[in-house]
Amino acid sequence: METDLKYEGYVQRQTAQNAKLFRDRGRTIPADLDYESIAGLRRETRQKLSAIRPPSLGHAARVSGITPADISIMELREGNFEFLDNYKGARSGRQRLYRLKNTDVAVAIEALGALAQKSGTVAIPELRFARTCYDHLAGVLSIALRNELLKKDVLRPRGGIFLLTQSGERFLRTLDIDAAPLRGLRRSFARKCLDWTERHHHVGGAVGAALLFQLMARKWLAPIRGTRAVRLTHEGERAFERVFGIRCMPLRSHSAS
Repeated sequence: METDLKYEGYVQRQTAQNAKLFRDRGRTIPADLDYESIAGLRRETRQKLSAIRPPSLGHAARVSGITPADISIMELREGNFEFLDNYKGARSGRQRLYRLKNTDVAVAIEALGALAQKSGTVAIPELRFARTCYDHLAGVLSIALRNELLKKDVLRPRGGIFLLTQSGERFLRTLDIDAAPLRGLRRSFARKCLDWTERHHHVGGAVGAALLFQLMARKWLAPIRGTRAVRLTHEGERAFERVFGIRCMPLRSHSAS
């Protein structure tokens, strides 16, 4: 009886673990999955899974050196991405493309990337300079934009959000952005989103999305096919300095360092 009580907690944990492994056996992993593209996975984990190619999460969990945290990140990927098999461009050579389900997933991935980023690790310069984070701008350029919006008193930080000032509403109208409808949307208005390369918060939410839309519509930024990186156009470089007071040439150098 004493022995049963002593090991009861261990037996319960082991039973739960075995049940989870059994369930995970049915959760298949795409044979062509690019493990290097999964934010948050350790380098050792990526190398092992890329070499072994386990057919399911259950098999991956039994690989030596693979931790429960690794499996949790894999579960996040499995549960919050959708295959694009029914869409044109779903496959690009040997790569398989995915679409994020919602903004919350994008924010979670950016945060995981920031936590996983090691000191001294350099991201691809184009991605680090400017990229999309779901539907808003991220990267070095986004932090510079945030800094200028704070300096001009367009936005004010408060807790996990940015507050839009009255002068900020007037400033946004010069970019054809009306703040009133944005406040009525069923999403955050102007939230702080942790940038995974810069380790600072850029502007997310409805305001961040509206800003990116206008930057694209005015052709100040242009998408780069097959990547989240966006390109600053010649007109955009002049406009960023004229409208926001941002000189982009030094930012490019910073992105490459």
